[in-house]
Amino acid sequence: MKELLQKEKRLFLNFIHKNLPDMPKTFDEGLGIASERFFFNRDVIYKIPELNKIRTVLEAPCDGLMGIPGMNSVVFVRLGKNVTLSSPSEELLHYSKKFWKQLKLKADFKVSDPLLSGIKGKYDLVWNYCTFEHFGEPLFRRMLELSNKYVLIVTQNAYNYGYLIHRLYHKYKKCEWDHGSPEFMKLKNLKKLFNKYGVKIIDSGVFDVPPWFDTFDMHVRLNKNKELKTRESTKWVWTALKESDEKKLANNKLIKKLDLFQKLLFFPFNYIFAHHFYVLGELQK
Repeated sequence: MKELLQKEKRLFLNFIHKNLPDMPKTFDEGLGIASERFFFNRDVIYKIPELNKIRTVLEAPCDGLMGIPGMNSVVFVRLGKNVTLSSPSEELLHYSKKFWKQLKLKADFKVSDPLLSGIKGKYDLVWNYCTFEHFGEPLFRRMLELSNKYVLIVTQNAYNYGYLIHRLYHKYKKCEWDHGSPEFMKLKNLKKLFNKYGVKIIDSGVFDVPPWFDTFDMHVRLNKNKELKTRESTKWVWTALKESDEKKLANNKLIKKLDLFQKLLFFPFNYIFAHHFYVLGELQK
């Protein structure tokens, strides 16, 4: 187990640093990330009453998958929560800080081991976004130690039809699989883990359900300047990070079509198209 964890830590850090040069240099994160953030905020954070009761949030390890790293907790700061972001990569945190500054929002940044050994104190919510599958149960135990009340895990979905495509992509490129274990990219397995540790599941499900496949780390973002030659009045709102953007995205015609697409899907078809699933649990005292 120790050797396996050391391997995953190496792969995780390499994964982050490999992706950093391709991260967005502006708030133009592309349609996929903008819609993903929009639906995550609307269908998970705003929807679940328990997440309005918290005061302190730890996102750790914060993700370096696609989009601007560490931005998934912006919604919590907007809701008046105190947010701490942690990563084993100082470079990732430095990259993220610049964007938080531009948004004029405050968060605490802490460098820590992927299993959060350097984090002290307790937080009302401990969570992570598409990083849990790298470390699984050892990370879950540490999250429970750091939480006062809630744990939230968001992972990629191994049932998405892009998973097999990306497996073949890695095989074709002859490179190591660096996206963690598919065991924890399956909702039923994650629920089993919550139940094993006596954590009450408050809510769970899929979100971000577009017709296109999940690209994992294959950067296929649209370029708005070259490919979307529209008038200023109809130009895409590409980020769900700025305060006024969510209302604009909610009224966007394509976002509405994506919303309709996911509402028309039912199990098991929503699993085939969903990019992510989530589980929110409450610790039992």
